[in-house]
Amino acid sequence: MNANASEFIPGSSRQSPDLAPAEEGTGGDSSQSIEYVGVMFERIETPADEMKSERSQQPQVRAQQYPAGTVSTTLGSYRGRGSRGGRGSSSRGRRGGRQGSFGGSQFGKKASAYAIDCEMIEVYMPDGNLQRAVVSIGVVDVSMEVILYARVRKPANSVVVNDTFVKTAGGLSADYDKGLSIFSARELIQRLVQEGAIMVGWQIDNDLKALGMDKVVPAQQIVDLTTKFMTANGHKCKLIEAYRTVFRRNFAAHNAGDDAKVTMELYHYWNEAAKGKIVKIDLNFYCITWHYFKLSSTGLSRGDVLWQFLRPRTNDREVVLEEDDGKNAYKLKFRQKADRDAYMLLIKRRLEENNIHPQGKPQRVAGGRGTEMNFGFFRSHLYEIVR
Repeated sequence: MNANASEFIPGSSRQSPDLAPAEEGTGGDSSQSIEYVGVMFERIETPADEMKSERSQQPQVRAQQYPAGTVSTTLGSYRGRGSRGGRGSSSRGRRGGRQGSFGGSQFGKKASAYAIDCEMIEVYMPDGNLQRAVVSIGVVDVSMEVILYARVRKPANSVVVNDTFVKTAGGLSADYDKGLSIFSARELIQRLVQEGAIMVGWQIDNDLKALGMDKVVPAQQIVDLTTKFMTANGHKCKLIEAYRTVFRRNFAAHNAGDDAKVTMELYHYWNEAAKGKIVKIDLNFYCITWHYFKLSSTGLSRGDVLWQFLRPRTNDREVVLEEDDGKNAYKLKFRQKADRDAYMLLIKRRLEENNIHPQGKPQRVAGGRGTEMNFGFFRSHLYEIVR
């Protein structure tokens, strides 16, 4: 990240210098892992770990000073999800997309803003091209009112290729021939843009492209919050991670309407509390690498071992990133420690069912920042990475 970029650390009135990328294995929390981890992947505490509080088990906003559900601003207070304008705001956004303002919106200038979110599937078009198709859309104004939440019909005569995400995370049924036409959704967005509204989104370029409007909305009327909420090392994060970190709570559902609300809340936080500066948050990857495979005496291939013993569950694909070099290292990076703990319990059960147990005690590696365990046929390396 540019060292001169404006950054906001909640609770501080000054800009912070960039942090140099941390070595692999730094960061994390000081809590002991679950009992099985104490045998298989013993938690190694370092002096830095001991200095951290129990709060470090969750992703942190450094020097966070706002109580859950309330974000203090220079213009009053903005209360969390479901509020309309918030107490102390200078004025409330007017409904229906008309020009309005919210607490000195957009750095003191009066400007309406709308958060948009789209859920998409992959389809083959009649001409054979593969593209994303919008199947639901949510639009929320600055007063947190849902202006639009609706199903959107997929293109006529298109063939669905991949709809896993919207069915599992979005909870949509597989009937993609019902709902508004894409043209109705475009008409609303087009009207808001023509009135000068700011369009806010999380990876909004993907939403606008799927709507066929990526060349329609002027750049000065777009705010992509993925560039406003960054990790300590200047990387992007997920919407749920930013929301959970800033407001200290999860949001229950994942659909276009709820995601648009969450996006608008984060926009208010960035625009009013952070005053347009980059919000830096602390997040870790909780990692485990399986390596040093010695399988010649087992009759199993490396692929057999990964599939039978070490693979995550299918429904974990949204919480873990997989990296496989195809030769030695098979790395899993979890966004939350609880997800990694759940994965390790699953591995414990699988290995015990096949009479595979740890050999010896866990060994500290990487200067005490990681833990390695030998299982005879392969080894595990448990560690954390500051993102």
